[in-house]
Amino acid sequence: MRARFCLVLCFLVLGGVSLWAADEGATSGDIDPRTERLFADLEGSLFGVDDDSDIDQALMESIHEDLESIDFQGDPKGAEKVDSIFGANPLTGDANPLLNTSHRKRWLSTAIAGVGFDAVEKHLKRQEKDIKTGKVNRSDWYDHVAACTKICNPVVQGLLYEHVRQVATHPHVLLTFGASSSDLGADGLQAMESFVDLVARRGAQFLLIGRGSRTGNREFNRTLSARRVESVKSELKRFGVASDGISGFWLGYEPPQITGEIAQAYRLEDSLGDLDRNQSVMVVAFR
Repeated sequence: MRARFCLVLCFLVLGGVSLWAADEGATSGDIDPRTERLFADLEGSLFGVDDDSDIDQALMESIHEDLESIDFQGDPKGAEKVDSIFGANPLTGDANPLLNTSHRKRWLSTAIAGVGFDAVEKHLKRQEKDIKTGKVNRSDWYDHVAACTKICNPVVQGLLYEHVRQVATHPHVLLTFGASSSDLGADGLQAMESFVDLVARRGAQFLLIGRGSRTGNREFNRTLSARRVESVKSELKRFGVASDGISGFWLGYEPPQITGEIAQAYRLEDSLGDLDRNQSVMVVAFR
């Protein structure tokens, strides 16, 4: 079958309350009060356009290794200038609707707790200046995140962890594609239709996260990832979902790949291998 799928419906209920929305109250107890001022001072340069969780160590290590493995190797994407300190990865920026201000402040506060407010403020303002003067491209940014083990790496790693956690606790379905293909096929269409029937009438919006594998030409795979997102978006609209209810990202070489640890968090089928999991679009329903 050209399109295999894994359907996971996470209608988690605690005391009768469905966990649809991002966990706004999860982090309030961990936030250094000076973080509020630092957010205001740095404004959009932190994350692009404007519940305490137990840390799963294996998952965090998986994300850390993925961040350290990035090497654009001539991919023109690596030469693009970045305009925010923590938003150069699409999933860590403000445009990701699954993350909220509490998540961002929590991980910034974690860095502050580790090295002190003054060190974090000085470091981030220096980064902001470099970004505003066009000194930082995407490849530089990933190199810096990998090397900055006290401040930038913990924040980016933590935000990617929170993204995985949010996907896992919202209704979601993984749609897989054949190699070099953006065609969902009959199985993928059936999986999507079943998913939409279950959640669309609840007033859901849909986030699409496209991935291309790390096998073959990187620029081609990133473009293919975008085509897969557009293919899923078209089908969602055909099923009656309004355009303004759909948002999406596509990743090529950028993390996070769906590793075995992330697949376990998402409760994906064991039969899906690394290649299958990452030739895909994850569809997440949220409010």
